[in-house]
Amino acid sequence: MPSTAIDNDEAKPEHGFSLNQLLSLIGSIDSMPDWRQPAQMCCDYYDGDQITNEVKNILDERGQPVIVNNLIAPVIDAILGMEARTRTDLMLSADDEQGDQLRDALQEKFSDAWRLARGDRANADAYASQIKSGIGWVEVIRNTDPFSGGDYKVKSIRRQEVWWDWHSEEPDCSDARWILRKRWIDIDDAKANFPDHADIIQNSVGQWADFANLDSYEEMDTGLQSAFNDYQSWDRKESEWLNQQRKRVLMQTVYYKTWRRGYVLDLPSGRTVEFNPNNVAHCVALNTGRATKRVASWAKIREAWFVGPHRIIDRPCTAPDGYYPLVPFFGYRKDKSGEPYGVVSRMISAQDEINVRRMKLTWLLQAKRIIADADATNMSRQRLVEEAEKPDGYIELNPDRRNKKSISETLQIQQDFNVASQQFQVMQDAMKQIQDCAGVYNSMLGQDSSATSGVAINSLVEQGATTLAEINDNFHYSRTRVADLLMAFLIEDLANKNNIAVTVHKDDAFKKKQVVMNATADDGTMSNDVKRWKGHITQAPIQNTPSYRAQMAMQLTNLVGSLPPEVQVATLDMVIELMDIPNKQEIIDRVRQVASIPKAKEDMTPEELQAAEIQQQKQQKIEEMQMQELQAALELAQAKVAELTAKTEETSRKVISADVNDQKTEAEAAKVLQEMRTAQATAVAAKDSILSGLDQQLAAIG
Repeated sequence: MPSTAIDNDEAKPEHGFSLNQLLSLIGSIDSMPDWRQPAQMCCDYYDGDQITNEVKNILDERGQPVIVNNLIAPVIDAILGMEARTRTDLMLSADDEQGDQLRDALQEKFSDAWRLARGDRANADAYASQIKSGIGWVEVIRNTDPFSGGDYKVKSIRRQEVWWDWHSEEPDCSDARWILRKRWIDIDDAKANFPDHADIIQNSVGQWADFANLDSYEEMDTGLQSAFNDYQSWDRKESEWLNQQRKRVLMQTVYYKTWRRGYVLDLPSGRTVEFNPNNVAHCVALNTGRATKRVASWAKIREAWFVGPHRIIDRPCTAPDGYYPLVPFFGYRKDKSGEPYGVVSRMISAQDEINVRRMKLTWLLQAKRIIADADATNMSRQRLVEEAEKPDGYIELNPDRRNKKSISETLQIQQDFNVASQQFQVMQDAMKQIQDCAGVYNSMLGQDSSATSGVAINSLVEQGATTLAEINDNFHYSRTRVADLLMAFLIEDLANKNNIAVTVHKDDAFKKKQVVMNATADDGTMSNDVKRWKGHITQAPIQNTPSYRAQMAMQLTNLVGSLPPEVQVATLDMVIELMDIPNKQEIIDRVRQVASIPKAKEDMTPEELQAAEIQQQKQQKIEEMQMQELQAALELAQAKVAELTAKTEETSRKVISADVNDQKTEAEAAKVLQEMRTAQATAVAAKDSILSGLDQQLAAIG
């Protein structure tokens, strides 16, 4: 079926994302709810900018001190610190048993790519923005700089640069029709990155003053003519995209979806690919019944780059199919409008009250009320106020004043400490509300609390973690989506290479081995094909922080200490694994060697596996020989018992037939009977011993 979208690398001017569509998109952005101003206020409060200039001017006129007691920052820092201290690794999990080897190899590749791209740092920055303002963004792209970092970049993007389809409902904006990113770049940087459009960029900066030459207009480049027409049709303010003073232009990148409808093939492996009638493999799979064809609709993501009113690029998105290169980190969202907000927004009211109470309390402690007759002193009003404020002030009364009965009736200086005490109590309550609003308690901040036992303190910490569970769950979801995007980049690039040797379990010499991805055999078949990878990325169930490992090592040490000696030796390597000590791996290898702890078969190299099989065959032969010896001994004992039984029966017959009552004969008969009983008991004991030994050998083999 014909496609309804443009799939060539560079769209023609009449196709792709047009200038009118950009203007319409910007217009819809203008009508979105204004959540950015409150978000900026939340970040300002965290930074300590909590008093506006208007309020400062009013306080200066009153003579009140301007005091900011920033209690938001320590609480937010505690939340951010919890994320850093409880951070877990990202692990690959295979969806089928056949993918374990491929999982281990991809895990090594992914871990290296994540580390070189500084993925944890980018996610931590996005988490900070998520907690403070309510939203953060992370971008995953290929690294185009050959002299810096790894093959990919994972970096945090400022929320001020990104706009998105407000009708999107998915937490990762995967259902959004578009995402827009705006950023200011220097003009020389823009021309260096887009050399084919340097003339358009330069003319835009010069406002096309040197271009509008009507005499030669028809002879000019048609691309420049089209760009000039776009410039004339642009109805937004020039200051929105051009800064003449700083020589900077606004680069706008629109990631937008186009929809396709056509045939797809469902493969036996579970994969679905777009049907290509010119692909021989597709046709053979369809004709042989190994694949089924059906009609489907799907979205393709493209990206259009604009410098002001000029579109300079319109191409398929550089991210893998189905992914936007930007991943949002939402905190909370309002039910009515969908506006994002973070933890700080809940604390602003209490913080404002604290600042007001603190400033008023400080003012009350130093402010004085003066009640005086008009002729109480010969000093000016300003001078009287200044002297009253001094702890060693000098106030001289007017000797000619009318009221000379008492000084208290002539001049009074009052301070209202009762009101100050009330203000202090209200302020203390507001300070507690700061932590209550965020769900953070003193124990989480490392401060004294009402809890005295370790269990009570742990309960408070756990309660705080539960309060933050929703926003942390949103963070873990977005972090996993960033990892999925990086993994998609990785698989896309690895799919073009063959026989990729990867060493897995590098840090464990006991499990270290080599796995080959995309291994091509002589007959053309491929094993460990990364394109057939079926799995997903999850958060590791165990934290990887030093404090957590130390705690687990202590608990495991206490447990192992209570076990029998032979079990202690078998579990000693597990205790050492959790310790942060030098040469840890060497110590573990020696312990395992001395304790004769064997490797698991899946962790062995081919050479080790062959040696283990030879050793197993030798052990099996030894066990067979031992069983043959036991069987021979058993048969010999049974023959001896049969011989003694026959002899006894013969003697008994002789005694009965001869009917001899001689005492000597009776003694001989009694002796023979006793020998018979002894022989039978010996045979039975030997038989039981042999059978018991045989049972033990069989149990050991099983």
